[in-house]
Amino acid sequence: MVETSLSLDEKFSYNNRINIINGVLASVALKLVNPYYAKFAERLGANEYHIAYLTSLPYLISIFAFIPGAILIESVNNKQKTIGTTMLLHKIFFLLIAFIPFLNVNQASLFVLMIGLMNLPGSIANMGYQASVGEIFGPHERGKTMGLRNKYSSIIGIALTIISGKLLTSVPKSNEDSIKLYQIFFIITFLVSIVEVYYFFKFKGFVVQNKEKPRYLDSLKQVLKEIPKNNKFLLFTFASLFFHVGWIGAQPLFNIYTVKILEANESWLSAISIASGLSSIISYTRWAGFAEKKGNSFALSLAIIGMGITPLLYALSKQIFMLVLFNIIIGVSVAGTTLLLFNILLDIIPSENRSIYIAIYNTLIAIISSISPILGVKLMNMTNITIALVAVAVIRLTSSIFFYRISGRKIGHFKTQ
Repeated sequence: MVETSLSLDEKFSYNNRINIINGVLASVALKLVNPYYAKFAERLGANEYHIAYLTSLPYLISIFAFIPGAILIESVNNKQKTIGTTMLLHKIFFLLIAFIPFLNVNQASLFVLMIGLMNLPGSIANMGYQASVGEIFGPHERGKTMGLRNKYSSIIGIALTIISGKLLTSVPKSNEDSIKLYQIFFIITFLVSIVEVYYFFKFKGFVVQNKEKPRYLDSLKQVLKEIPKNNKFLLFTFASLFFHVGWIGAQPLFNIYTVKILEANESWLSAISIASGLSSIISYTRWAGFAEKKGNSFALSLAIIGMGITPLLYALSKQIFMLVLFNIIIGVSVAGTTLLLFNILLDIIPSENRSIYIAIYNTLIAIISSISPILGVKLMNMTNITIALVAVAVIRLTSSIFFYRISGRKIGHFKTQ
């Protein structure tokens, strides 16, 4: 049943506050350890393909999670409990990773494997959260609440990145000391993540239904019949798939260029993350306002142009401080892209079986994203990293044209209500 004790405005205000707190706590996990995955892997003995699989393997694992997870979410009586449980399972992996350096195994390979496996519950949890936003917040509220969530999360994330980068650079006296500090960070991340899950359970507005029998296959069959008739979903998904080839395919190239070629330490990695985060803070709400006026798809095409320039900026960076400066531009583009992709997806799918639609979309994205990083590194090894960066830039810029064409045909000119 739905809570009726709060007015609509009070309910939005409450859920908006919970969404911001939940997002801030989630940013701790992202900013305390995530920016340093590649560096931590390198300290454990990783090679270039280990770094590529850090991006690729999580997407590969998620292929097997999205649709079964969505069917599960759509079929249970209490979605909030199910989603929250998968979130908790995902967070436990942070604790498990902290113990890897104690094991007498190929630690780099085990770390990459753990990062991949944690994406099994993580994918279901993320998809469940996306569906939750569609259920808890109305169409006119989503842009505002997600913009504020991202804004405050970025502020906390920047502060945390400054601290973590400083500690990882100044405190350790050896590689072994750095690894020990990473272990402490992973344990802290686990503890904070537990609080993040707690706040997810504080959301109000979930519908608890009495379902006499599960409708696993019925939900999936219904959506599969609807998709061929949903031109908005098909066009948007095609454009997004093409874009993700260039987006995700570039990630290991960026890591390799930054960590191995420019030899950045944790302090420089935190500086890069801070530069991107600051520009994201300024631009999140502005992207939402721009999309209100011009439409989500048109705004997205502009954001992706900025994403297309990003690999070229990396190729032009001969010193690490140049990457710090360029990431100011990069942060603006990433903020717009992540916000608008999510908003458009929610706009073009029906409320019924929303989780199934999101799962199918995410599964297709995951298939492309699991292949793209390996192709990016393969192209780099066949040519050089500059040519590989230019190639992904061309793919990204071309995809911006696709999104613009979708907007121009009005079939994808979605505006928040």
